[in-house]
Amino acid sequence: MNLKDLIPETEYAAARGVSLRTVQRERAQRIGPPYIPLGRKIFYRPDAIKEWLLAQEQAQPRAKRGRA
Repeated sequence: MNLKDLIPETEYAAARGVSLRTVQRERAQRIGPPYIPLGRKIFYRPDAIKEWLLAQEQAQPRAKRGRA
């Protein structure tokens, strides 16, 4: 893995369609994907984001059928 393969937190936030502050808040609450701090900047591995997204997947519950 190269440094150029990492995604800056601003790009990650834009790709998710959320604000940078939302990403920072999730990181502080430890509910976001794993990250890599390099100095004062935060980066994400694309594979870590994919794994985190898959872990967030939820099955759609089946609707209960009423009796007719």
